[in-house]
Amino acid sequence: MASLTFSEVQRSNARQSFSTQQWQSITPSITAAGSRLPRLMKLPNKDLLLSWVEPKGEGYVLKFSVMHEGKWRESGEVVQGLNWFVNWADYPSVVAIDEKFWVAHWLAKQKGGKTFDYDIALAISNDAGLTWREIGHPHQDKGVAAEHGFVTIFADAGEAGIVWLDGRNYVKKEDKVRYPEKSGNFNLRYTRIHHDGTIESEQVLDDNTCTCCWTSVATTPKGAIAAWRGRTNDEIRDNRVALLNNGQWSKPKDLGAEHWHIEGCPVNGPTVVARENQVAAAWFTAEGERPRVRLAFSMDGGETFAKPIEIDDDAPLGRIGLVWKDSRTAVVSWMTAADPVTKRSNLALRTIDVDGNVGAVTRVVEFSSGRDTGVPQIAAVDQGVLLAWTDSAPNFGVRNALVDWAQFQPASALKLTTFTNKTVPFIAAICGRDH
Repeated sequence: MASLTFSEVQRSNARQSFSTQQWQSITPSITAAGSRLPRLMKLPNKDLLLSWVEPKGEGYVLKFSVMHEGKWRESGEVVQGLNWFVNWADYPSVVAIDEKFWVAHWLAKQKGGKTFDYDIALAISNDAGLTWREIGHPHQDKGVAAEHGFVTIFADAGEAGIVWLDGRNYVKKEDKVRYPEKSGNFNLRYTRIHHDGTIESEQVLDDNTCTCCWTSVATTPKGAIAAWRGRTNDEIRDNRVALLNNGQWSKPKDLGAEHWHIEGCPVNGPTVVARENQVAAAWFTAEGERPRVRLAFSMDGGETFAKPIEIDDDAPLGRIGLVWKDSRTAVVSWMTAADPVTKRSNLALRTIDVDGNVGAVTRVVEFSSGRDTGVPQIAAVDQGVLLAWTDSAPNFGVRNALVDWAQFQPASALKLTTFTNKTVPFIAAICGRDH
């Protein structure tokens, strides 16, 4: 870990290292008009699983497709229905726990509820997506008008683990006197789903979280590591991690600890990936009015992390993705600063290895910097990095790009630079609730 300890002046400067070339290899579309909200996951055999949402009549349908040997092949449908909650930042998933046991989730509005009153709906398949069976909700507060979302499903000791943000105890500050039994906070909760569809009791990982930043989970030989954005009563909204060991989660620990004070949720969650006991975590912060993307490595399964390294300090938008390229190198994806005139951003990539060497920033594609783009997805394949995102409104459409490994410029050691402490006004995509 000593080789990962950097002085405060060792920072990458994205503006000096952007590649002037754009690498685009758009794969044939396997989605219909109006498709949105892609999510990329790995299958146990290393194939890729892409899920997305399409409009159908007055409702929606959750679909998926499998990429094998560089081509989208088998496709399927999980469920279709009315009254879904379809949101750019809180989106469904289809996850392969093993070769046959798959779990899917989507979001359903509560009848008669307010805008953000919705439930997590679950379905399982025991034949690799050929047939599906709905099994209800992971949260056991039936009938409570509240937000339940920002789900991550993951393999958990042969079963399916699931974490989510839960608003059953949330109330506005001015209403706390009326509801003394509620903490007033959002929680991060966890349970497990068995192959037969039964769901275990819930556990609370964190009793005070941000309300609408997506969550992330990776698995090491020691167990799972979860990452999310926490919150304090003083409105400090930094990221946190916790480790799962023998069915119990550790006490949450800070990730980055920038002490970012912001009155509303910035809608920008962290991401964490693991390769054996090596863990990489990347996140967004705008502490001190300085928007930036940061990354830190852990060599002990997430027990401790080295000092963060700046990936982009030139007012990026965030919405981060992260994969391992090999045993020493990770690849980060994110949305760069929006052009003040065109309101468009770049989906960018950058390599960084465990010794702190960073590659040049590669702009892959230019697109809308708004919410219509959603949260771009990234996955590592043999040929390179596969990306997925939603095209601009009102037509939408899921897009794919494959960036060959050969297109990444070699990494070079971080140069000593003087950080100017320039302040940049930051406008968060705040979720819209009172806090």
